Amino acid sequence: MRTTGEVIRWWISRIEGDRTRSESYRDSMVSLMRRHVLPRMDKVPLRKLDRVLLDDKLIFPMHQELAPRTVQKALQGMRQAFRMAEGQGRIETNPLAGTTFRDFYKGKLRPKPAALSRVDLPGLVAHLVEVFSEDPAKGMLPLMMLAHGTRIAETLMARWSHVSLDERVWVIPEANTKSRREHVLPLTPQVLGLLARYRQALPDSRLRAPWVFSVRGGGRMADTSAHALMREVSGRQWTSHDLRKLMRSSLADIGIDHMVGELLINHTLGVTTETYLTRDVMERRREALERWHDRLDDLGFAEAHGVKVAAPALLSTSAKPYAPGVSADSRVSPRGG
Repeated sequence: MRTTGEVIRWWISRIEGDRTRSESYRDSMVSLMRRHVLPRMDKVPLRKLDRVLLDDKLIFPMHQELAPRTVQKALQGMRQAFRMAEGQGRIETNPLAGTTFRDFYKGKLRPKPAALSRVDLPGLVAHLVEVFSEDPAKGMLPLMMLAHGTRIAETLMARWSHVSLDERVWVIPEANTKSRREHVLPLTPQVLGLLARYRQALPDSRLRAPWVFSVRGGGRMADTSAHALMREVSGRQWTSHDLRKLMRSSLADIGIDHMVGELLINHTLGVTTETYLTRDVMERRREALERWHDRLDDLGFAEAHGVKVAAPALLSTSAKPYAPGVSADSRVSPRGG
């Protein structure tokens, strides 16, 4: 490889087929490389690439038209490409070794403001409950994300075999999480009721599918389809990530401990903190979600899940089984089945 463009195109071909990365990441990074990096850097010889040339041809021009975080992401992509190429011996030296975004930008990188705030919660719950009542297949995804604060890619990869009614947990395998750690979420009576209503509304063809969020034919709902669904449900006013942010900020409002809140949304706490996690952490997660779902009930969530009795009554034999050919009291495997 002799030019920057050759390295970038080779790296694009690798990440396009890398299923360990989310579909949204692959799509956004490939688009960024093709729309902004390659047009400016394609013919630059590797032997001439340095920080000055990078700033003149890419960083500074991008700053004139794009947000700092977009420029930062472009540089991150380039650094990954060159690091991988060097690691595989495809280039002799990495011209971007040691280069960081702070070499070019000293301003504060502000997080993207959330489109949903605490004052929007009552209206949001009422809207999502209405959507679910009219079409459970459309309303289930945003309700599950608001109830648990999960990322959209992690939620979409949920299988019925990941749900254990016996232990009342939803297991997200480590291969499906951004943190690459298994994430176990307690299931409250409200969510068990929501799942039961959702399943009863699904056609038989989709009931036989292994995926919780399946489409006609039995396949998993694609990331692009899920984002389109969110745009439709929200009227383009908020995104799936806004639901996650709102859930996290709302946990603080109802007095949930910071550490427990971070655990619930599967943030990495650091080695030192995680070393001192107590053995009752699952019970603390369950208590936190019960309090959060009680808060949602105060705002009308109960109209969607219909829970008016204790959880065991919801799991009667009259309810449809959660996994084809698997009894309702089956346990999920340690890795999610």
